Amino acid sequence: MIWPLYRYILMAAMRDRLFLFILGLIVMIFSLSVFFGNSAIVEKDQFARVFAAFGFRLFGVVSLAMFVITYLRRCFENRDIEYLLSRPIGRLRFVLTHAAAFSTLAAVAALMLGGTTVALETGALHDGVWLWWLSIGVEFVIMANVAMFFAFVMTSASGCMLVVFAFYLLSRLMGDILGILQGDKLHGVRALLAQAMEVISVFCPRLDMMGQTKWILYDMPPDLPLAFVLGQGLVFTALVIAATCIDMNKRQF
Repeated sequence: MIWPLYRYILMAAMRDRLFLFILGLIVMIFSLSVFFGNSAIVEKDQFARVFAAFGFRLFGVVSLAMFVITYLRRCFENRDIEYLLSRPIGRLRFVLTHAAAFSTLAAVAALMLGGTTVALETGALHDGVWLWWLSIGVEFVIMANVAMFFAFVMTSASGCMLVVFAFYLLSRLMGDILGILQGDKLHGVRALLAQAMEVISVFCPRLDMMGQTKWILYDMPPDLPLAFVLGQGLVFTALVIAATCIDMNKRQF
């Protein structure tokens, strides 16, 4: 890993006021959760907690993806990447340094957003709260590296954002999609499309099984081991980083 480049990426996040933006999100989402919670007829506290947790998870992914994409596309447009690769640093180390820096930013964002949720818990902290916090951290790391991959591959920043958000939406809905496919008897073209979707599901992380807000209320599920959360994060993060390294090695500048 290239430490000067690693520090430069972290400084770029500070310069772009990423964490200040996240703090603003915390204040906004917390205020909205209190407002909507008070407007609920029953279970006001539970509604506010679930709303805040959902908002922290969603906008955490959005803020990380937007920073990663805009930072990398700005580096390409200013030819900073071409200048860095002209030095004897190696493309593999270059990609791994970016992956480490973006993963660090994702972990810090998870600490801020998840830590706020944990701090706002009024009752006893059970295992479900800690599992939710850990799972959104893993989810942030996965999506930060996915955004890095598409930012390296695609040339349009707006198109890259749309693809990343579509990937995130697909990953969040994958469980429902597979449930529909298994519940219906499909024939012809629909059967082929169902098989294609099952193949796609192999390469999509099951984010629908991570960061579920019901864990905050009803404790950790017995059928979801901690090894699944960590294993999925390691496998898909490594897969995305490997794909980025392959693309960078084949690219001509």
